[in-house]
Amino acid sequence: MTNPDFPHSRRGRPAEPRSGRVGAGQLLVALRRRAIACSIDSLSPDGWTARLGEPGNGPYAQQGHFPTRDAAAEWLLEEAQRRGAVAATGG
Repeated sequence: MTNPDFPHSRRGRPAEPRSGRVGAGQLLVALRRRAIACSIDSLSPDGWTARLGEPGNGPYAQQGHFPTRDAAAEWLLEEAQRRGAVAATGG
């Protein structure tokens, strides 16, 4: 059975090399489906920034200066797993 949060097929898209980890877009969708506030943006010239949680509403974490969106997603996944917000994915 396929987990709807992490589909294995990418209909209409060419195959990409996979590291065994979930992509940034898939991770954001999965966290938001669990009502976990999160974001990844590149508003800073210093790279990508990842945020987990809401400031002023419970635990919040932010980390910046990631060279790629996938690097920011990797940190976001590790932070969410550390908090127990999501189960570990294969890797």
